[in-house]
Amino acid sequence: MISHIFYNTDIPKYLRKTGLFKACLEHGLKHFAKQNIEVNVIFVDEKEILRVNKEFLDHHYVTDVISFNNERPPFDTGEPWEFGDIFVCYQVARKNAKTFGHTYLQEMMMYVTHGALHLSGMDDHAPEDRAEMDRQAEKIISAVLTK
Repeated sequence: MISHIFYNTDIPKYLRKTGLFKACLEHGLKHFAKQNIEVNVIFVDEKEILRVNKEFLDHHYVTDVISFNNERPPFDTGEPWEFGDIFVCYQVARKNAKTFGHTYLQEMMMYVTHGALHLSGMDDHAPEDRAEMDRQAEKIISAVLTK
């Protein structure tokens, strides 16, 4: 798996924990992580997440994380499959961290992991599915932080 972390907003250097975010991706993607895939995580501000949400999902509000699965190419090119993109809003993470009793870093990791779980096929439309995704994300973050 090839992963890229982009900081397209003003995030303090002490929170730019690229290795931790990549570990969250690998754990969240599970069996996909061993394949020849490429995943991008893009940290953005509220203005950009709103633009992405409007343009691609027709949602007119700021959100915490948006993930996009890309279709598998119709034939093997030998290049990594551009598997997906995860947009994370840093400002929302800062606001929500206090609400959920997380540090800023833990909340950012939660969104990266949540996006990876979506790319793996998990859904959170029903409350019980959302609760399961949250449990899985917390378990992954705990494992990453205790290594």
